Formats: sequence, structure tokens, C-alpha cells
Amino acid sequence: MKWYYADSGRQMGPVEDAALDDLTRTGVLRDDTLVWHEGLPSWQTLSSVRGTQSGAEMPSPATAAGTGFCSECGRPFSPDLLVKIGQASVCAACKPLYLQKLREGVSSTAVTRHYAGFWIRFVARLIDNALLTIVAWIILLAVAPLQLRERGVSNFSMLAGVGGLISLLNFALNIAYEVYFVSTRGGTIGKLILGLKIIRADGSRVSAGLAAGRYFAQIISAVILMIGYIMAGFDDEKRALHDRICETRVIYAR
Repeated sequence: MKWYYADSGRQMGPVEDAALDDLTRTGVLRDDTLVWHEGLPSWQTLSSVRGTQSGAEMPSPATAAGTGFCSECGRPFSPDLLVKIGQASVCAACKPLYLQKLREGVSSTAVTRHYAGFWIRFVARLIDNALLTIVAWIILLAVAPLQLRERGVSNFSMLAGVGGLISLLNFALNIAYEVYFVSTRGGTIGKLILGLKIIRADGSRVSAGLAAGRYFAQIISAVILMIGYIMAGFDDEKRALHDRICETRVIYAR
């Protein structure tokens, strides 16, 4: 079972049961520490979900002093298995990801993010496309009949002009939709419905300019046979090509 716990207002974890026991024995966790695991309706005190720990056997000072914890995953390790990077100590498994965060200017806060995978993002895009298609047809049905009544249905150049105008309006609609909702709401309607959010690598919101750039980067992801989107299924942080270009992440909002 994977546990999360609160430490000075920050969410730490996940850690396994054995690691949770080690944290309790070394005094990192107390009876009143808030913890949570999947299946609990809300955060609860450690004592309420596992019983009071005050009578637990404490390790000897030598044992406690010989245990360290990874700043990223929260698991306990002996000091020789932890790498000191600045003020943080990370295990071998977390070192590559931590160094990447440093390169991107992201500080380690040990806050767990749940990244949204390929399929849920695919469903969100289907919802967005359906909404935009409905709006585009409304515009088409409103504009085209007026032009047809004025010039007649036989005017091919007029029909081509109407089609071009609709395409231009549809393109502008897509950009406006993406920029507005991503920069002000944190995600498009499809993503918001599914509980997803777009953030920058440091956790901050996406600006209007970056949202516009991300929209055009999505076109690149699409024109290369959708490979840019498929990349999200094989990335540790579920990043598509446009996420890599714009340094964004899609996470489950909590």
C-alpha cells in the first residue's frame, strides 16, 4: 500500500508500509501526523488509521542516525546509498529526475504529482473537438445561408470564399478557445471535465503567450503522424512533444 503524509504543510510520499513503519520508529511521524492512502475518504491522523504508535519499539541511536530518507520518494536508505545534491539527498532511482528538475529550475518540494496519461488526455481532446465542431457548425449555418441567398448557389467562387471564411473562423476559434481556457482556467473544457490541469514545470500557471505557443506546438505533434502525442505514453512525466517544447505538464488536479 502506498501512503502519503503531511510534513510542515507539505505532502510527502508515496511510501510503502515498511517505510512508513521506519518513519514512525525514527520519530518522523507522530500519532497526530496526517496520512492518506487510496481508499480513505480524507486525510486522517496516523493513530486513527493504524492505532497509537507511542508504544512502538524505538531503534537504538546508532540505528536512527544511520538512516536517511530520499527527498524525492521519501523512502529510507542507508547514508551510503544517498547522493547529496545541494540541500537534498536523493536515491539512485530518483537522481536522474531530480537533476532534470534542477536543469529546469524546479526546486524539490517532495510534492507528488499524478501525471495524466495518453488515453485520458485523448478523451479530453475528443470532448474539446466535439465542442468546437458544434460551435463551428453553428457559425456555418448562420453565415452560409445568408451568402447563398444573396448570390445564389451556382456561384462557385462564392462557395469557396464561404468555405475559406469558415476555415479561418474555425482556426481563430481554436486558438481563442485554447488560450483563454488554458491561461485562465488551467485547462480546456475537456480537461477540466476529467479533472486535469496544465501547469508549467515549476507548478505555476500557463500564461496566455505560452498557451498560444503550446497550441501551435500541438500542430507539430499532430502533423508528424501523431507521434508527438503518442510520446506521452512512454514518458515518465507523460509529456507529449508539445509539453517538452513548452515545458508544461498535464496533471490530475486535486
